[in-house]
Amino acid sequence: MTYAPLVTIGFSTILIICLCLGDPKRRRAARIGGAAQRNTVRRTIAAIACLPGVYFALNGDPAAFLNWLGGCGVLGWFVTLAAGTFGRDGR
Repeated sequence: MTYAPLVTIGFSTILIICLCLGDPKRRRAARIGGAAQRNTVRRTIAAIACLPGVYFALNGDPAAFLNWLGGCGVLGWFVTLAAGTFGRDGR
């Protein structure tokens, strides 16, 4: 296995964390002050996070695409769980 899927999973996960930190609904629910991300910023970050998957799909590498897709899904859930845990009651 090459390291390309692992590197792209890390890249996409960083962008998923950025999306999570600026999510307006999560910020309101957790009563976190400050400005949330605008729609255009969130959509741009989401599109950039999907670029590695598009590259793997167009390049004809289904194993790398599925590794990237599964890795981003699992790590995205972990990011969501961590943000929900640390966002409650000022913890």
